[in-house]
Amino acid sequence: MLRASDFSTASVQLAAFTPEPSEFSASNVLAAVLGKYANLYDGVVQALPLPENAPLEIPRVILQSKNGAFRLEAAPLRIACYWIVDDSLETEPGKGFLTCLDVLEQYLKSTNIQVYRLALVLNRIYKNQNPASQIVEQFCKPGLQASLFKESKNFELHDHKEAQLQSFSVNSWVRFKSAQLVSENSVEPVLLIEQDTNTLAEETWQRFTANQISEYFHLALENSEKTLQNYLPNE
Repeated sequence: MLRASDFSTASVQLAAFTPEPSEFSASNVLAAVLGKYANLYDGVVQALPLPENAPLEIPRVILQSKNGAFRLEAAPLRIACYWIVDDSLETEPGKGFLTCLDVLEQYLKSTNIQVYRLALVLNRIYKNQNPASQIVEQFCKPGLQASLFKESKNFELHDHKEAQLQSFSVNSWVRFKSAQLVSENSVEPVLLIEQDTNTLAEETWQRFTANQISEYFHLALENSEKTLQNYLPNE
């Protein structure tokens, strides 16, 4: 049986959604982030000259580190900070999450842009030669394992719940997927777990303070860990 401890973190994404696209400025993004984090985002800077009618979800600014561990995408309706885990890089547990949170807080503080939705997305992987079979064995009845899903080459399981994280009403998505981990020299089958914890889109009136944003991401991270344990107990 699968256990939570079988999985390692592959990536972390912290995203903030902004209700007023007119407040967005590519130059403000560069000034707010690179003014403090130039050493972190030391890779190629992309400031994309998109037409005015381009979808507002498309990033206008992309920053990244040379080693590929950190990435930032800024669009008029959304800013997202990524930490991509690489086994070859020495990164302390939790450091990537805190770094992304610091960058996001710096950007929002410097630009005074309002935020009405928040999302934390965690991707975890378990290298396994038969990920589809692992999911089937974990969650399906023996009769279905031996019949309907016996020959499944790929398999996905999605579960959505609404939950309350203290004062935050959230969607909690958990997705188990058979996938492939692609690197420069190999392609490996993996079992992927995506956990997406986001505040409700219906609450368009909401405007989060700096303290609420920090509180939310810490609560969402803690809840993601507990949720994973509920699906895949270590004992």
